[in-house]
Amino acid sequence: MKSILTLTIILFSISISAQVNEGTSKTASTSSDMLRITNANNFGHTMTFINPKRIVEGSVYLFNKWDNHAVIITNDNQRFSIKNINLNIERNIFESKISEDSLFTFNFNNIDKFIVNNKVFKNFYYNDDNRVYEMIYESDEFTIMKGHKIQLIEGSANPMVNRKFDKNIQKYSYYIKRDDKIKPFKLKKQKILRLVDGDVERAQKIEEYVKNNRLSYKKEYDVKKALEFTAKN
Repeated sequence: MKSILTLTIILFSISISAQVNEGTSKTASTSSDMLRITNANNFGHTMTFINPKRIVEGSVYLFNKWDNHAVIITNDNQRFSIKNINLNIERNIFESKISEDSLFTFNFNNIDKFIVNNKVFKNFYYNDDNRVYEMIYESDEFTIMKGHKIQLIEGSANPMVNRKFDKNIQKYSYYIKRDDKIKPFKLKKQKILRLVDGDVERAQKIEEYVKNNRLSYKKEYDVKKALEFTAKN
């Protein structure tokens, strides 16, 4: 009985710390502590065991490793810190790896956002689609986001195809959220300039900033820098 209890603790142990607005903190070192914290805030699910599956190359997880630092910010501005988390793109949920065969799943109930490795993620439900988006740029006028998805390429027994196993391919697209609507968006200069809604002065600042800094708008970092600069000046 003692050995069974010890094994159970090992399988479900996890370290998570929580910080609230008043500056107090709590540390959860076992699964029961984690369940108590997450259930009290209604943003956690129970443990899930991973069943062995057939070989599939590629990962459904956004990050290559699980050792990622995250801050979970609730709707009432409480903050919970965790160091073992990843985004399951296929399921559009964040998960914490308890062991090699068990996961702890988070939902977005009462959660405003996840900040993982300084990247901000939010969940939006629109047009019968519930997805986790990575925030690229946020303002009172509009928000530019990146949506990740998984495309499964099926393997083939044909030796000429040279694809013995199935393979997960990670892809992404950009979106714009404005007036509570989400639409596909391409990172192009003309489309960025249209976002200023005829503000000639701001449009000139954007063009000048792009020219002086040799930005192409092909990279999200360039877009973010240009928009943030013109919003402040």
